Amino acid sequence: MREQLSLNGTWQFRIDRKEQGERESWYDRSLTESRPVEVPHIWQREEEYVHYCGTAWYEKEFEAFLLPPGQKAFLCFGAVDFQARVWLNGEFIGEHEGGFTPFEFDVSASVRQGEINRLTVSVFDPQDNAEIPIGKQGSWYTRISGIWQEVMLETRPNCFIQQVHIVPDIDRGLAVTQLSLVGEIRPDAVLTFAVTGHLNPRPLVTESGAAVVSGAIRHEISIPDAQLWSPQAPHLYDLKVQLKDAEGRVMDEFNTYFGMRKIEFADGQLLLNHQPLFMRGALDQAFYPDTIYTAPSDVWIRNEIQNAKDMGFNLLRKHIKVEVPRYLYWADRMGMLIWAEPPNVVKWSEQSRRRFSDELRAMIDRDFNHPSILIWSLYNEEWGLEWDLANDTAKQEYVKAMYQEIKSLDPTRLICDNSGWIHVKTDINDYHRYFVVPEQIEEWKSDLDDYMAGNPEQNYVQGYAPNGEPIIISEFGVWGLPSVEKLLEFYKGEPSWFANLGDDTHREDFKKPLTAYVNFEKYQLQRIFGNLENLSLYSQRRMYRAVKSLIEEMRKRPQINGYVVTEFTDIEWETNGWMDYTRNLKLGMDHAADFNGSLVVMADGVNRNLWCGESQAWDILISNHDQRILNGEVKWEIPGTGLSGSVPLLEGSRSFMAKRGVICFTVPEVPESGFFTLKLTVVLDHQIAAVNEEELTISPRPAALGVHVCAYRMDEIFRSGLAAGGMIMIDELQQAEAVITSVLDEHVLEYYRSGGHVVFLAEDGDQLSEKGQFTFRELIRGESWDRTSSFNYVDPDYFKGIPLHHEMGWEMEGLYPDYIVPFSNYNKLGGTIGRVVYMFGNEGVTETSEIVSGYFQGWIGQAGGSLLVQKSEQGSLILTTWKLKNGYGIHPIATQVVDSLIQKCRN
Repeated sequence: MREQLSLNGTWQFRIDRKEQGERESWYDRSLTESRPVEVPHIWQREEEYVHYCGTAWYEKEFEAFLLPPGQKAFLCFGAVDFQARVWLNGEFIGEHEGGFTPFEFDVSASVRQGEINRLTVSVFDPQDNAEIPIGKQGSWYTRISGIWQEVMLETRPNCFIQQVHIVPDIDRGLAVTQLSLVGEIRPDAVLTFAVTGHLNPRPLVTESGAAVVSGAIRHEISIPDAQLWSPQAPHLYDLKVQLKDAEGRVMDEFNTYFGMRKIEFADGQLLLNHQPLFMRGALDQAFYPDTIYTAPSDVWIRNEIQNAKDMGFNLLRKHIKVEVPRYLYWADRMGMLIWAEPPNVVKWSEQSRRRFSDELRAMIDRDFNHPSILIWSLYNEEWGLEWDLANDTAKQEYVKAMYQEIKSLDPTRLICDNSGWIHVKTDINDYHRYFVVPEQIEEWKSDLDDYMAGNPEQNYVQGYAPNGEPIIISEFGVWGLPSVEKLLEFYKGEPSWFANLGDDTHREDFKKPLTAYVNFEKYQLQRIFGNLENLSLYSQRRMYRAVKSLIEEMRKRPQINGYVVTEFTDIEWETNGWMDYTRNLKLGMDHAADFNGSLVVMADGVNRNLWCGESQAWDILISNHDQRILNGEVKWEIPGTGLSGSVPLLEGSRSFMAKRGVICFTVPEVPESGFFTLKLTVVLDHQIAAVNEEELTISPRPAALGVHVCAYRMDEIFRSGLAAGGMIMIDELQQAEAVITSVLDEHVLEYYRSGGHVVFLAEDGDQLSEKGQFTFRELIRGESWDRTSSFNYVDPDYFKGIPLHHEMGWEMEGLYPDYIVPFSNYNKLGGTIGRVVYMFGNEGVTETSEIVSGYFQGWIGQAGGSLLVQKSEQGSLILTTWKLKNGYGIHPIATQVVDSLIQKCRN
């Protein structure tokens, strides 16, 4: 039987900046000028080494056990990042490269049995990491270096069981074991296999035996009445394999566990155990605020997985990181599906490809038996393929060959060849598409209908086509700033990553938390939000609104088989997590299951901004991932209006259903404009099964203002609308109480300088032929990761009586600006080759203007204004890039905003 000695705990540690240790034979004597550290150890946890790349030395003295006759000693490392060279008692044992997977050395000839031994490890992590599997550590976030997983010494017999892989075959009720032996095989040796319930040795489920005829043995174990593994019922079996001699004496024992489950797809649908599976996932990069790359405890892991389940998730996509075994164990135990993904390299070279393949194969070998893992990814967004897969046939053939190789290694799981971007050979047709909502709601719908669901063949390289692979949107999301106070309290000060510890490709101002300190007051945000804590709450409310709508639009389209939101938790400066970095739920996420759970009720065709007296007919849709029996009713109401109704449900177990036009009503009169809520409730078996809400505004028609307005060089439709709204239209600038215009020429500017009041509708930005002293920045149209960090805001106190959120919500649907007046320098892509063009902002505007509404990205970078007020000696100039012209008289909020701006001119 095996004996294990943990070598975790206190080691001596020394940095070797000049790489002199090996030249000076530091391994040959006790490590001098060292200090104690606790292994597992990541040296970047220490402030003085957070930027250090290079060599460091570890040393530990330990008393070794006595080796029984016929036994060997193996030194086992869980993972060392990146290269490890190992000495025992001054003798070189071996080396290993690859920072995520285990390795071991036979030290039987070097270990001093029953005596004190000195173990020395030199760890090298190069600054140039382009050709090593690294993932996002050191490129986006804090670097990871050192002996960061467990170390132990283990005894094994001369012939021992190296590995046991288990292939569940639920159709035949079998667990097929693939076992490898190492060492000289005795001719009389036999293997026994005993299966029990996990952590429940009695009763025995089944047992069997097999003769040992070679070092590679395949053995089928019958599992009678097998309990299948699923997220709802994550049943596990323990397997004990014993190697015995002819007399039945146990020479070696190997313990593992497995789950009986099958993952496949057909006709665009994932199938788990032959039942439809709909993916509700979160991207999980598995960074931690203190321990960085390993969860602090099993309790932490369990709480984290439970939070994911409570928010409605059934899958975590472990993003370009080989997850630690303990996390995968609890995913197996608790029923959390895992999409596993190896860490990427950057450079396309022979060496990087070898290293990448080695790490991928080692990951699969280590984690083969985890039933929670359903998918192996190969690449993410062509990282390591140098972003040319669509045009490089050699890389296409390489990816295809790798798919086939991994499929032969593990035929039990699905494989995604190039997550999120163009595919060659894949089991998952997935997309990474970033849109911000409500601002881009129509673009998001179009992207879903016309591209992802409508034309999946566009996501394959030329010469390849989809073949029924499920469509998964495996990245999307929106930022929500965390509480800075909670972070400072956790760290007892500012963490080093506030300055951003990524490489130069991720150092833009909006990715640095320190930027917020500088710009919060500079851009007058303190007047609107008071402090950063309030701003973070509004940012989180905006995030909740956005991800809710993004997910609901996908769930309204049953041809989309699932999604993975970016992301589960914040990581350092990147704040698109549903939990912050210290695992606090963000605002509203305790209700995330309302739109992210297995059963979701939604309204569709909703007009969110209503005039009193309008007639409406909206749809009810239900997404039913677990295929519950839908016999009951859907209740709806708009509290405060007297409107309500009930719709019967007799839909069986359909996974999707639509009731068209069943929310019918005429908008009642209300005394003043305000926010209202459509509430939906699904009742099944007299119990509430699902709830959801939609934000609305209801407005009475405004009274005529009777302001003398000159609509200078505006089109007749807009002029007529103003007149119909009760404005007194005049043609002469000088006779007007207010001038409203999209032209800032010398006539208008002279009028302003002479004490006149101007509303400058600048929604067309740089398309305007005459815009005075103002320059504009056009916000990115279409898909954009950067823009999902953005935040549009307004000071609601400036518009008394108009329902406007600080963080701009659905009341602004159709009105969000496409242009801003830039405060920060920025860049954009220009020309047919996408060359970066550097543009300039004007921070002086923040000193000469009152900022009523604006825009920023991330940590208050890339900022600009969308409604500014400037003053002359007696006049005023209000500039806005809100899209108001075409909505006046039609859109309730646009109408009231224009009226309010004109009224301010009179006042």
